[in-house]
Amino acid sequence: MNTTQEIRAIQFSSKKPDFDFDNIRDCWCDIRHMRVLWEAASLITPEAEKYVMRSVSAYNKDPIIKDNPWLKTLVDEFMEQEREHTKIHKQLNKALGMHHIDVESKMAKTLRDLTKDLSKLDALATAAALEHLFFSVIKLTFIDTGFYKDETVDPKVLDVFRWHWCEELEHHSVTLSLLAQLDTSYKARMYGAYNTIFKFLPVCSQIILEVERFHYPKYYLLNTAIDMVKISNYFRKGFDISAKYFKPEYDIVQAGEWSWPYIEEWRKKIGYEESVQVRSNISEIKA
Repeated sequence: MNTTQEIRAIQFSSKKPDFDFDNIRDCWCDIRHMRVLWEAASLITPEAEKYVMRSVSAYNKDPIIKDNPWLKTLVDEFMEQEREHTKIHKQLNKALGMHHIDVESKMAKTLRDLTKDLSKLDALATAAALEHLFFSVIKLTFIDTGFYKDETVDPKVLDVFRWHWCEELEHHSVTLSLLAQLDTSYKARMYGAYNTIFKFLPVCSQIILEVERFHYPKYYLLNTAIDMVKISNYFRKGFDISAKYFKPEYDIVQAGEWSWPYIEEWRKKIGYEESVQVRSNISEIKA
């Protein structure tokens, strides 16, 4: 076990902004494949966040967290953010009239089974893979496309995603930092990636299908095929970003510098004026 590695992370906290879920437009986004993608992401969020929280909290009483005040601080703030994400997306799903989609239960079962069947380490590696997948999704389909600035999107819905993705970018390093302290082998990361690709993503695809059927019952199969190609094209262009998960020495904080202007912009919007700060268990560094 590696217990001497420096842990660096953005200094972050749960912000709990107020959201207005009243009178959201039925068609809150004119770009169909983007609307389907983000509605599916919102449906996926509650159970995915619960799985990540279970995987991280399994180590709360272990010396790796208990005896490391800096890592414990990161984990505590991380858990608070994740709990808030779960709560808010349940409210958004209800406001969008989509909380009844039955596939949610399949996602819950898939992730509960992973928790039950995997070792603590493999569950954490899978959680880290999920977090890195979310990181890739945010960069490739939300920020790189300029979607977060799209003025044609209902601002009430966009505000939820901007807040959530801001906090995901802030705490992205936590699961990978914890995993790096416990295991630097490729084996754990490969298994985490396997579970993400072959167990988690198929359920995500099914949720996208159900969202398409909810909106376009007559042509949902054709629409799903077209929209999945468009969505997949974003990831084809950024495969190298997702592949960084397999490098134990990968510095998430340094690699995430592109996200700091976005984080600062969002923080200022809700009254946080300070710039991004990067802290370390060894020293404090200003970004």
